[in-house]
Amino acid sequence: MIHSLFLINSSGDIFLEKHWKSVVSRSVCDYFFEAQERATEAENVPPVIPTPHHYLLSVYRHKIFFVAVIQTEVPPLFVIEFLHRVVDTFQYYYSGISILMQHASPFAQ
Repeated sequence: MIHSLFLINSSGDIFLEKHWKSVVSRSVCDYFFEAQERATEAENVPPVIPTPHHYLLSVYRHKIFFVAVIQTEVPPLFVIEFLHRVVDTFQYYYSGISILMQHASPFAQ
C-alpha cells in the first residue's frame, strides 16, 4: 500500500515525511517537482505520476501537496480518498487546537 507520505509546501520544501514499510529517499520527489514545474498552476499537477520504481499520488489542499509513494499498483482513487481524509483530519484537529488556545489563554481578550 502506501510506503511513504511527504508533505510539501508551496515553496517546494518537504516539511514532513512519514515512512511505513521502508524508508523511501526524498529523491523520489524529484519526479513530482518536475511535474510541478511543467504545470501552469499548482492545481494542474497530475494526481498520479508514474516513476521507474514507484507511483506518486498527490492531492493539493490548503497550499500543501500531500504526496503518497506506493510501489505496487493499487486503485488510485482509494489512495487519493485516503489523502483527502488525512487532510480533513489535520484540519479538524488543528482548528480545534486553535479554538482551545484562544479560550484557554489568560491573555485572550
